[in-house]
Amino acid sequence: MPQVRSRRRIEPRSMLPLHIVRRMQVPAGPPVALVLVLSLAAPQQPRLSVGAHGIRATMTRTPSNPAYRLQVYSKTTPKLPATQDWTLRYRFFVPPLPTSSTWDYRRGTVYQWGDVDFDGYGSSGPYKVSDYLFNQIVPQLALGSVLDANDANYKPSWSQVSTWRIEAQYYWRNATTSTSYAQTGSVVKVNPGDEITTTIRYIAETGTIVASIVDNNISSSSGASSITITRPFPNDPSLFKSWADFFKKAAAASRTSYVLSTPALDVETDHLDQQTMCGLLPFTVSEISIPGVDSTPSAFGIQQLNGFTCIQTLVALRLSPAK
Repeated sequence: MPQVRSRRRIEPRSMLPLHIVRRMQVPAGPPVALVLVLSLAAPQQPRLSVGAHGIRATMTRTPSNPAYRLQVYSKTTPKLPATQDWTLRYRFFVPPLPTSSTWDYRRGTVYQWGDVDFDGYGSSGPYKVSDYLFNQIVPQLALGSVLDANDANYKPSWSQVSTWRIEAQYYWRNATTSTSYAQTGSVVKVNPGDEITTTIRYIAETGTIVASIVDNNISSSSGASSITITRPFPNDPSLFKSWADFFKKAAAASRTSYVLSTPALDVETDHLDQQTMCGLLPFTVSEISIPGVDSTPSAFGIQQLNGFTCIQTLVALRLSPAK
């Protein structure tokens, strides 16, 4: 089970404290697809109830800003090759817009994504090779008060948006200076029900990573956002010449032929109440492609943070078997 880390990607506000935001198989449909219904208790050991939709968690008290989070992760350790090409791919669906009376897009935040991070080599990781706490490639679906741009020095900025949008993004944070950085792509407006594909591709020959996110319901190139990341932490080019350089040093530090990584899918929120969070679920996923990991529902589990009770299923994996 991967370590869950929070991403500090919420806009700092003078009137508020720093917000921390940032993981039974049944047949369904034709035999070419499998559905995995996931619903687990939160780690705070709440009282459990069992119903038709699986295990549901009932919390006796809720914090003022619970920062609910749901993560889908691989049960086996992903092993991304340090010296060869690799590709991660995820497909999921845009949820409905929040309709609860408590939702305020100027205050609340929703991020939904398929990503990969290399935090095991960060400042708090077991194999430190830099002072950066976070090293996350995260093309994402976003709503509310969200990080969605950067300047020439990779300083991030935020917008308040009332409709869903997708954007390719790379996010990193220096633990020593407590400074966040981002490299962002173009913003694409999308609609509830649209299918989204995320691709994160490492090209060993050039030592670069290309991260993209596409709305499959938009036929033209205007439905895609993409960035090319030439090296980790591009604000400080003296650290690593390329991702190939980083992966070489990282694999040497962990004494592995592969790179330690955490590819996963998340729904992560800030300033959402339980009703609004449940309205975003189930998190419906139609593809998870990770090198060395079976593309079957039983290969994945979930982590649920800060406890919330929903009547409906939390996660639905409708994955086609690998060909």
